[in-house]
Amino acid sequence: MIIMLCSSSFLTAQNTSGTILYTQKINIHKNLPIEMEAMKDRIPEFRESNHKLTFADSKVMYESIKNKKEEGNKAKRGGKRGGKRGGRGMRGGRNKGKRFADLSTNTVIATRDLMGKKFLVTGTSEKYKWKMTGKSKQVGSYLCQEATWQDSTTQIIAWFTPMIPVQVGPEDYTGLPGAILHMNINDGEREITATDVKLGEIDTNLLVAPTEGEKVSQEEWAVIREEKMKEMEKEYGGKGNGGRMFHIRH
Repeated sequence: MIIMLCSSSFLTAQNTSGTILYTQKINIHKNLPIEMEAMKDRIPEFRESNHKLTFADSKVMYESIKNKKEEGNKAKRGGKRGGKRGGRGMRGGRNKGKRFADLSTNTVIATRDLMGKKFLVTGTSEKYKWKMTGKSKQVGSYLCQEATWQDSTTQIIAWFTPMIPVQVGPEDYTGLPGAILHMNINDGEREITATDVKLGEIDTNLLVAPTEGEKVSQEEWAVIREEKMKEMEKEYGGKGNGGRMFHIRH
């Protein structure tokens, strides 16, 4: 279901700055290993998180924001998450970091919090070779076009709108001639949908690269992440369990 979007100004070619709110929905059941199929009735099918994209003058900031519904449920439970084991396992899949990108120089600086330790990952944006399908549909107030990308393990369907002529999107999904408002990854394993669009002038103080954390390259971060994944797989009962249930964002 597409959620209606609202814009704070008329849709013109000048709409190159503003904010977009996204809701990400991950289908946990789709990622359950065979040995855990019997646990489906005890595990929520979906996990949702909210994010905000701020963009202006080729600068882009993508960051997590609080989920009001989840915060309310957490308050009812007294702020507890069921012990250290459960909290540690889920932390990797609910990264609260920020991702700053400069489109003019193709540079990226992202914060990552892994097992309580903060990292500052620097590098360049992923280059996706999108294929236009010629299909179009309305996403809220915006006419969008479809583009696809895939490799040996991932298939992505993205809907972008030339009505917002900036090559921005959630996470590192960019490179299309318009803002991405909806994404479907691996046939519903993960969906990211824009829930609100506000176009207009942005305070440049909101678009400053983060500085906190141990500075590492994208290559170094990949090694650190892989080592932690192996630790989690061992802790949670074998290969396939930890890696699929507690995926660490890149």
